[in-house]
Amino acid sequence: MKLLPWAIAIAAAGCVPPAWADGMGEVIQTAPRPPERLNPSGHDIPLGGPLRDGAFVLGEVDYVLTVDDRILIDMDTLLPLVEPRLSTADAARIRAATAGQARLSTDALAALGLPLAYDPATFGLVLTLDPALRPRQSISIAGSSYAVTGRLEEPARLAGYVTAFLSTDYVHQGLSDSTGFDTPTVLLDSAIRYRGVVLENEATISERFSRDGTRLVYDDVGRTARYTAGDLEPISRGFSGATSMAGLSMVRSYSELEPQRNVQPRGQRTFTLERASTVETYINGRSVQQTRLEPGTYDIRDFPFAQGANDVRLVIRDDSGRETVVNFSLNFDRSLLARGLAEFGVFAGVESTPSNDGLDYTDQVGGSGFYRRGLTDELTAGANFRVNNDGAVVGTEAVWASPIGTLGGDVAASSINGIGEGYAVNVSFERTFGDSFSAVRTLTGTFQTVSRDFATPGTLAADNRYVWEAGLTYAHTIGATQYVTTDAFYSAGRGDEPDQRTLRATYGWRASPRLQWTVEGVYEDRRNEEEYGVRLALVYRFSPFSSGTAEVDSRRDRARVGYQTSRGRGVHSWSAAANIDRSESATGVNASINSVLNRVELGASHQTFFDSDGGEITDQRTSLRAGASLAFADSAVAVSRPIYDSFALVRAHPSLKGAQVYIDPRDEFFSARSGVLGGAVSPELSAYSPRVLTFDAPEAPPGYDLGAGSAQVLPPYRSGYLITVGSDYFVSAVGQLMTESGQPLSLWVGQAIELEHPDHKPIRMFTNASGRFSVQGLRPGRWRIESSDSSSTVYYLDVPADAQGLVRIGVLRPETR
Repeated sequence: MKLLPWAIAIAAAGCVPPAWADGMGEVIQTAPRPPERLNPSGHDIPLGGPLRDGAFVLGEVDYVLTVDDRILIDMDTLLPLVEPRLSTADAARIRAATAGQARLSTDALAALGLPLAYDPATFGLVLTLDPALRPRQSISIAGSSYAVTGRLEEPARLAGYVTAFLSTDYVHQGLSDSTGFDTPTVLLDSAIRYRGVVLENEATISERFSRDGTRLVYDDVGRTARYTAGDLEPISRGFSGATSMAGLSMVRSYSELEPQRNVQPRGQRTFTLERASTVETYINGRSVQQTRLEPGTYDIRDFPFAQGANDVRLVIRDDSGRETVVNFSLNFDRSLLARGLAEFGVFAGVESTPSNDGLDYTDQVGGSGFYRRGLTDELTAGANFRVNNDGAVVGTEAVWASPIGTLGGDVAASSINGIGEGYAVNVSFERTFGDSFSAVRTLTGTFQTVSRDFATPGTLAADNRYVWEAGLTYAHTIGATQYVTTDAFYSAGRGDEPDQRTLRATYGWRASPRLQWTVEGVYEDRRNEEEYGVRLALVYRFSPFSSGTAEVDSRRDRARVGYQTSRGRGVHSWSAAANIDRSESATGVNASINSVLNRVELGASHQTFFDSDGGEITDQRTSLRAGASLAFADSAVAVSRPIYDSFALVRAHPSLKGAQVYIDPRDEFFSARSGVLGGAVSPELSAYSPRVLTFDAPEAPPGYDLGAGSAQVLPPYRSGYLITVGSDYFVSAVGQLMTESGQPLSLWVGQAIELEHPDHKPIRMFTNASGRFSVQGLRPGRWRIESSDSSSTVYYLDVPADAQGLVRIGVLRPETR
């Protein structure tokens, strides 16, 4: 039987065992075993430990172990942890029933539906909830969702960066007589974020400076809307098209503002687990995932379905071996929106055109927009428009996941000054067949017709050469190693424009894990010129990091052989490629290499072209590229590799004495490192996509307490984080506590309180059977060690001002408070 620490202490004090035997093994006397005590100390003990729900640790909870073995739980630490595990109604009921009560016993909480048991192995508590009290939960079969749990770091109030890409060519020999370096080009991308508002700019420096765009952006996350003022980047839908402009816009795009959200239709099937179970999901006959779930009620979402009809089967097995099967089918299409969800965009302003000197603003005032809504889980419809001084185009769109396949369509009408009125229609169909992922067959068809005078605003003349165009594609996988695709396209010319037709067939075969073949046959009739050809391509993988390719194309009279390789991850990783490309008129020899360093990305390439007739070099040049960023977050500045959206600047606390901080260290790899150019910068964070950053300081003083060693972020758009590794509370101390009689203070639980800052959270500490302790998270100064507020016996621990990490205190003896 596993004894509690307090029971071990009783045994060590000399308690008589319940039974003993003589030397021959005969039982002489048997006494009843005394009840096992949780707290034999004679006084209440404040404790704390992890709260666990099944296999999941919810957090730390404080409680008091009373002298009569009751457990009184601190409600301020308990309720925030258990409320997310309860349904909304039950959470409100328990919150009302416990209002105004600082502590409640486990018996009282069990009567409310919160049964909690003491776990002596961890000094924690275990929650066992009735599944009926749990909220309905969602599980992700596709595995694309990321559950954000735990504490999130706050982004810096003021953060920004300037990213620069420098490129230049050195011409060894060219078509002209000039050689040497070309004029270098610098592309600039910058952003400053202050309290949720972002100012962003793009510019180019070559022979002159040109501004390519400036705008203010504000994201209203609660309403899933982005507001922009300045140089806009309109989104086009259907036939409406888009043009750059300066003005105002409002957009809701789930892929931009909620990339982790599944906005596609999902099955509304639910199931309830009475006990922990393993759920295996089969889609169209193939097992796609096994998930271990705790008791509760679950919705099912995020199925990786093919389009059209799908057969879905859930096999639920509990720990007793009982098996339950749930069957259902669902029509699904990835371009659909779930019922009730809508996406939209509205753009209005003065149209602009790019030039060598930047943007030129015209006298055309215009606007564009779109709106899409999920009318049902099977039907999404919308409308779009674009208008300016010259005219307008309006259109509608719809997609329907029908029982026989996915049907989609766009219809538009235009009226443009000087051109006239016109219309355009596009319809498509897609159907996926097959009862398993290794024998999928997909049929896709499209048809489009555009009238002679259909045009969009800003067009000088309509150029619609074809009355109608149609295409048909069929793809078929054969087992796990082969596939076949066929394409047919036809365009019916208008007036004197000749018809065009294309036929293509492709066969692919992965002959081995290393070797893959592709054969393609093509027939084209363009402008009354017929062409036939066969393309043969081979890919051979030499290792997980390198591969070679060879390709021959008879139609274009072209051959190519190449090699590519990559090494490493994160900082100091690199990739290289080289190929020889031969055509009818020239032969080219090309090579490139790219390297990722801690503060910069570097690249170089070399191209040489030989004339096929005489073998002379016709053009030879070397291109050099470099990219870096200068970033700041609140009071910290650092140089970084190129930043494209958001970043985290991780710096070392002064107590680390100059020790370098590494981000995401794994084996001999890492993604960033601090140094003389500032803190370590993680430059690849994406807006609204959660990320956990891990960090370490291997050169920290021995015993230095880094804390959690990780930080979780959910970056807003173009944001920056400032994370400090280490703190003033970095010292670890080891020592021994003795009683007044000179005996070790065995198996004792207490807390250390900083005298200079008594409001700082006390640090819990324990002693072993010899009275020895180890406590982390101290800082230089005087600390009081006590068991409870009611005890008059305390210890005082002095951490030296020059402490570097681990301090050996020696023996501490009690003093009177």
